[in-house]
Amino acid sequence: MNESGALLMDHRSHFVLLLVVAVFVASCSSGGAPADRRTASGSTRILYPAAPAQAVVEWVGAIGTHADVDTRSRTWRKVLVGEEEQEASLMAPTAVAIGPDRTIFVVDQHLRGVVVINQDQRRFELFRGASPGSLFQPVGVAVAEDGTLYVSDASSQAVYSYDRDLRFVRAYGGAGIFDRPTSIALTPGGDRIAVCDTGRHAVDVIETATGLAVMTLGGHVGSARDGEFNFPVAAAFDGEGYLYVSDYLNFRIQVFDPAGDLDLIFGSAGDSPGNLNRPRGLVADSDNGVLYEVDGAFQLVQMFNLDGELLMWFGEPGQGPGQFSLPSGIAKRDELLVVADTLNHRLQLFRFLGAPQ
Repeated sequence: MNESGALLMDHRSHFVLLLVVAVFVASCSSGGAPADRRTASGSTRILYPAAPAQAVVEWVGAIGTHADVDTRSRTWRKVLVGEEEQEASLMAPTAVAIGPDRTIFVVDQHLRGVVVINQDQRRFELFRGASPGSLFQPVGVAVAEDGTLYVSDASSQAVYSYDRDLRFVRAYGGAGIFDRPTSIALTPGGDRIAVCDTGRHAVDVIETATGLAVMTLGGHVGSARDGEFNFPVAAAFDGEGYLYVSDYLNFRIQVFDPAGDLDLIFGSAGDSPGNLNRPRGLVADSDNGVLYEVDGAFQLVQMFNLDGELLMWFGEPGQGPGQFSLPSGIAKRDELLVVADTLNHRLQLFRFLGAPQ
């Protein structure tokens, strides 16, 4: 193992140890250790945090293959020509969004497309677009309330939109405007879309109706100055239009008001709860005052209030229920919370039970 890998493992071990100590000392009032609680029928529920604290998050299940949605056998041909058919399954899910009908859209970078999942409809399909909206290297995904689907494509240097029937609508950006568009986020009304451009270390906010840029945040390569970014990898809007950005290699989250003015910065590198070692996916839940942050180094989800104060966390490294291996994207609609568990080749589904007390 190289030096950086050894340090990362040491940070993870130290973080897990700190979580255990914190949970023990604080009787799990703010920690993330799961609790197995029996229902009246005798089945086990996995809840976070552990008793005697009030449960906030419940693990619901996982989706990794078509069989998790529909018991009927189904295969799809892999993207590379000449390879044999394989079972329809997730390979490297990285970004996720939930539509108004609870259809889940998952960017799978290995499959080079978006997997469309709807459990009620027993739907598990691979969407790769069609010219002029063909997908070659999709990275980010978002869904508007009218069902419009947005997907960023790093290879095409554009963001594409599709109607609710997945028909191409239009392209945003392109070569000369974006360098490497990655994560995207929509305002609650769907009138603006934020595009993280990791190549330019910038975040562009664009009107979805006109395609015109409203503002550009950052843009100085690898800067640690306030309001600048060193690889902005995720974004999220809250209900009031505030924009939250995961500033990956600055180990922080920056918050901008609707006018684009810097409002808040929080986070730093470290191995303690509340630190941001590899901040990735974000979800801002204004109704409950919670910001969810997926941390790829700690392999868990941290929950902050909208002022950047740690409320609790859930998850740990592993392959079991509620355990992660390089989690990345996250999405929430109503009580449903979905996390892209990349190296476990699956989505994990959780139910939000109520804001932490």
